[in-house]
Amino acid sequence: MRLNAAASCDVAEIPARGAEFHSPRGAVPPLLKWTGSKRSQAAQIAALAPAYNRYFEPFLGGGALLYLLGRPGSVGGDSYAPLMDFWTMVRDDPESLIEDYRRQWKSLQADFPDYFYLVRDRFNREQRPQDLNFLMRTCVNGIARFSRKGKFNNSFHLSRRGMQPRRFAEIVRDWSCCVANIEFMCGDFSVTVAGSRAGDFVYMDPPYAGNKQRYIGNLEIDRFFTALEELNRRDVKWALSFDGARGSTVYEHAVPPDLYLRKKSIPSGHSAVAKVLNGPVEMVTESLYLNY
Repeated sequence: MRLNAAASCDVAEIPARGAEFHSPRGAVPPLLKWTGSKRSQAAQIAALAPAYNRYFEPFLGGGALLYLLGRPGSVGGDSYAPLMDFWTMVRDDPESLIEDYRRQWKSLQADFPDYFYLVRDRFNREQRPQDLNFLMRTCVNGIARFSRKGKFNNSFHLSRRGMQPRRFAEIVRDWSCCVANIEFMCGDFSVTVAGSRAGDFVYMDPPYAGNKQRYIGNLEIDRFFTALEELNRRDVKWALSFDGARGSTVYEHAVPPDLYLRKKSIPSGHSAVAKVLNGPVEMVTESLYLNY
C-alpha cells in the first residue's frame, strides 16, 4: 500500500492506535453519495464497535464507517468494480480525481443539464470511476439506480448543480489521508472477509433482501448466513445492518438467532428513495445485529 504525496498526509502524525482506539473524527465528510449511506448513523454504530485489531467492510458503498473505524491494515471491498476503482483513486491519485471533478463541474454549468446525460452515456460505456462520482453528486437524491442490464439510469436533479470544486477538493484530500494505508478489494463479500481472524471486526451493510435496483443480484441469503457462521467459528466480531422499518412498514428478514447475541434499533432519518418515488417521507430505523 502506498501513500500519495499529493494528499499532503504525514503518516507519522497519525496517532498510534491500540486495540480500543476509535477515530476522533466526528461527522463523516460527504465524499461519495451512495444509496443506503450510513453517514447519519455512523457515529452511533461506531460507538458500539468492540476493541479490534483490523477492520473489514465488505459492502463498502459510501464508506462512512470506514472513515471512523479504519486504521492501517483495514480492508474495504465491494463487488462493483467502478466503485472500488473510485476508492482506489481516492487513495492513490486524489489530485487527478479533484481535477476531473473541477472540469466536469464547469462543463455542467456551461451545458445545463444536458452535460449530465452525456456523462451518463459515457459511464455506461466506459465505467470510469470519475464519472460515477460526478453522476452520484448530481443525480436525483444521490441514488445509485440501475436497469436490469446494469446500466446507470437515474436522472439529473434539476436543483443540484454539484458541490463546489474547492469544497470537493478538501473532502477528497481528507479522505485520501484517512485511507492511505487501507487495502481495497473488488469482489464478493466472502472474498473481502476471508483474511479476518480472531480479534478483528467486520461491519456489513448488504442490500435489503428483495432489492432489485442495484448493480448486483439479490443477496444469496443462505450463503451469507453461512459466512456469518464461519466468522463466529473464527471468533471474528461483526455487526450487521440488515433490515428495519420505514414509518409503520417493517422490512424484516429473519436472521437466525443462534448467529448473533443482541439487536439494536438505529434511527437513520427519512427515506430518500420514498421521496424520489413521490411517496410519503417517513422516518427510517434500521436493525443492527451484533455477535458480541
